[in-house]
Amino acid sequence: MKHKNLATLTAGVFVTLALFVGCGERSGEKEYNKAVDAWRDGDLVRARTLFEKSIRKTSRNEKKSAALNQLGMVLWELNEDAAAAEAFSKSSNLTESLTGANLNLGVALFHAGRYDEAEVALNNVLGAEPKNQTALAMLGLLEIRKRDWAEASKELSKSVTINPADPAAQNALALAELHQGNNSERAIQRLKQVAAAYPDYAPAAFNLGTIHEYYSKERAAALSWYKRYLAKAGTNGAQVPAANRAVARLGGTATSQTAAPQRDPQAAERYLAAAATLHGQKKYAEAVAQYQKAAAADPSQRNTYYNMALAYYYDGKHAEAARACDAALRIDPSYADARYMLSLSYAKLRKWNDAERAAKELAKVDSARGEQMIKYISDARKR
Repeated sequence: MKHKNLATLTAGVFVTLALFVGCGERSGEKEYNKAVDAWRDGDLVRARTLFEKSIRKTSRNEKKSAALNQLGMVLWELNEDAAAAEAFSKSSNLTESLTGANLNLGVALFHAGRYDEAEVALNNVLGAEPKNQTALAMLGLLEIRKRDWAEASKELSKSVTINPADPAAQNALALAELHQGNNSERAIQRLKQVAAAYPDYAPAAFNLGTIHEYYSKERAAALSWYKRYLAKAGTNGAQVPAANRAVARLGGTATSQTAAPQRDPQAAERYLAAAATLHGQKKYAEAVAQYQKAAAADPSQRNTYYNMALAYYYDGKHAEAARACDAALRIDPSYADARYMLSLSYAKLRKWNDAERAAKELAKVDSARGEQMIKYISDARKR
């Protein structure tokens, strides 16, 4: 299970490397192509098995590297972070021409708390691609971890210059600038721009509440932003308890989310392990029951709801799958896999307008899959 409370910056950054190409079914290609299909369909357990079989059969380094990279992404989605990092590391060691594996490795190591190793991997990316926006943003977050605000501002400024449309990087830059020069007005201005351009991006609202309360000493403005955060984050936002305490502290009325049950991550892990076993055995209804228990024990994890959606989908319950995807997206609006599954679920329900709307949102964070889904919906509508 992943704990990504750093502004959900890396929610959709994993890089898909080139697929195998060529004529005929060379050693490992058949399994690889089947693995890609299973992965795109959301069958992570089957995709993992097929990628592993493909890797064992493949001898050419570049193809083995691509398969290892994609195996790493599957393992990441299955919440096996250490195994994912190992796969990415093997991928990056097999070829010098594919920087995507190093980027994925850096992200995985960052979230595993292995910051020195993550920094090496990310700098390897920048050695080949000096303007890689994600690598620069991740290095900025590493500097925030070190509390080196000047370096954090430097790396994050480069990142947002390359891609100003990344709300999480803008959010992180505002915080770095705030700590670097104690310039609350500058941070407030940047965060307000993020909140206006990306109204569903809840962390900006929470940070605005914090800055207004502790830096500007504007209690009314702080209260307003905390309430806005709660309205956007729903029950599952990482800062919901803190926002509710702030609302009460500032004289407002806390939302009903205050009464939410205490989180029990260890219990959630147990339920998720049981769910994964049942899911792999294609006992989807039983898996859903375990995912629901995991969500009740710790409602802050996007992957719980996404995997629940997969189980519902394969059980033929597409409306329930769509609702589970919505729950995942309330936690992380930029979660590309959940957007994809949401669009696919609506398409199965023949709710074409909803499917198309979800696909267009997907295209904002994953253009290739978004465009693929838009085409699929267009073709399916004609049948």
